Amino acid sequence: MRRCPSLGIVPEVVIHYCVPCRYQFKAIQDADAILKEFGEELSGLRLVPGAHGVYDVEVDGTLVFSLDKAMRFPETPELIRKIRAKIGATTKARRRKA
Repeated sequence: MRRCPSLGIVPEVVIHYCVPCRYQFKAIQDADAILKEFGEELSGLRLVPGAHGVYDVEVDGTLVFSLDKAMRFPETPELIRKIRAKIGATTKARRRKA
């Protein structure tokens, strides 16, 4: 995460996805939707190839969605809501500490 003078704290989203499972296309679709929704509100969005059926989405290292826990892929609006909730909570908490 980085600090931007005009925006304050700027979070990073990371999508971990399973390559052998062919989850790359879903990861790219979700990344596209996240970038369209949040744009410059993020310091970055990383796609991290993995294995063993992983499909996890993190905001600043905090898990916001896990295929393993939910036993399904996230719906795009659901994922956007979860990220928005985390970004809002993170920003509010950091502003209180500052």
